[in-house]
Amino acid sequence: MRQSVFATLQQSIVRFRQSGGDLIPLHIGDTHLDPPPEAQLLTPPKDLALYGAVPGMPELREALAARLTRRGFAKAHSGANVHVGCGCTHALFCAARAVLNPGDSILVVTPYWPLIIGVLRTAGADPIGVPLTQQLYANPGLDIAQKLEQARTDTTRAVYFITPNNPDGYVYTQDQLEQIAAFAKEHDLWVFADEVYSDFVYADEHQSIANLEGMADRTISCYSMSKSHGMSGVRIGSIVASTSVIDAARRISNHTVYNVPVPMQQAALAALQHGEPWVSHAQGNYRDARDATAAALQEIGLPFYLPRGGSFVFINLDSRLGGGPMKPFLEAAIERGVLLAPGEAFGDDYGPFLRLCYTGAPRPRVLEGIRRLAQTLEDFRP
Repeated sequence: MRQSVFATLQQSIVRFRQSGGDLIPLHIGDTHLDPPPEAQLLTPPKDLALYGAVPGMPELREALAARLTRRGFAKAHSGANVHVGCGCTHALFCAARAVLNPGDSILVVTPYWPLIIGVLRTAGADPIGVPLTQQLYANPGLDIAQKLEQARTDTTRAVYFITPNNPDGYVYTQDQLEQIAAFAKEHDLWVFADEVYSDFVYADEHQSIANLEGMADRTISCYSMSKSHGMSGVRIGSIVASTSVIDAARRISNHTVYNVPVPMQQAALAALQHGEPWVSHAQGNYRDARDATAAALQEIGLPFYLPRGGSFVFINLDSRLGGGPMKPFLEAAIERGVLLAPGEAFGDDYGPFLRLCYTGAPRPRVLEGIRRLAQTLEDFRP
């Protein structure tokens, strides 16, 4: 299994930090904003001494279902359509293990969230990359079904895609989602719709494929309090699906973590009940950060597509690196004090790319990181 994004750069990171250097973390999808103030861990002692419900606290599941429906995301008729996991990573694993069998393949639209490959392989499935969102930026009228069909095999059982996309911020239009839906229905496939950044769309509106005709029972929609409410350390994620999928996912969860820690669920419930002003503030803050980041990158002449949503910009350094490897450049950037994610983590076709997170640090720090990136480019010799 492929190493984590920064395993090969760890020595450079440790050496720089031990030297007392100021390292700006633009590599990981986090937020610099404090979470909603109501999301505090005020758990009665007796709740810490008892097991919790395996699929999640009923009141939390109902609150998640109500919010998703209210926001126009995947409609959950009730908490029975929601399963709560230890972060979206765990919830996705439970869903994948519930509907996929060893030897099944799944089409994974690239560039993708790096952990999905390990999640699917651990569940026994074989992920097959399908380059798409960078091409859709360049050609929105691209025939998506044709791209998927070229990668489909007799063992294909599902499609996985992200909207807004991590790492390049692409947001699918309704017409494009309808193409994916038609392909899934034609070949009787499951669809994993990763919508963890759905609260942060900066152009048009987020659309959920599960809401299209005939898609509710074959779609597994994924959400995360790490993104929607800036609570990554609390580890609360969820899936929305038909009750048959949720029941199967619950059995997987029963044999992995049993129940998600109750205090974390209570913190998530408080955020759902009181945190909408935070979400609105974060969306404006993130949009401004995206715009400032784009202006700074344009000033130094780096090619990228303006993200339509999410927390990242995906930068193509191919012309600046002359076809050379990315690792020496990333090490040089660390020595300058800026930490960035290598493109190869997001699919085999993205070796010359970098992912930069513009929400993980205050805007002045992000802009300082871009200045350091520019210095590295100026001095670097492939």
